[in-house]
Amino acid sequence: MKGPWKSSLILVAAAAVALACQSQETATEQGSDTTPAVDADVVREAITANDEAFDQAYNAGDAATLVALYAPDAVVLPPNEPRIEGSAAIQELFAAMFEEAPGATLDLTTEDVQVAAAGDYAYGVGSFSVSGTAPDGSEWSDQGKYVAIWKNVDGEWKMVLDTWSSDNPAAGIAAEESAE
Repeated sequence: MKGPWKSSLILVAAAAVALACQSQETATEQGSDTTPAVDADVVREAITANDEAFDQAYNAGDAATLVALYAPDAVVLPPNEPRIEGSAAIQELFAAMFEEAPGATLDLTTEDVQVAAAGDYAYGVGSFSVSGTAPDGSEWSDQGKYVAIWKNVDGEWKMVLDTWSSDNPAAGIAAEESAE
């Protein structure tokens, strides 16, 4: 392309970029004026209440109620296990946990909930302790921490990502350390 068309094309392209940037800034400014304020305290209370419901459902061995706290496409990243995706797989995970350790008790402590400025996502950080009786009759316990990402789904806060880990050394590591 030669001549005045090349210069004109460059000017048109530059003008289009400038207009696009201006439109984006205007949309952002307008969006901030029309976006309702999110009451972060209300969100924190809702998520803390969901954590308490999780605690109660776990202690009751109620996998169906636990799964209701998750979004249908949620992902769970349990320690020492593959990634779990979706309601059916999450329910199977908890049903298996309850079968392996019937009567286990869980105590969750919500330590921090941070809410995204847009109000559609939040994350919670906390700690847990869990204990029970193994099939051989021995007592066991564990403690650790968790992170859960929550999403506002049709006005309800649902977990979309959940993961936790123990504060205790892995079983093989503990045995190796005591042998030294």
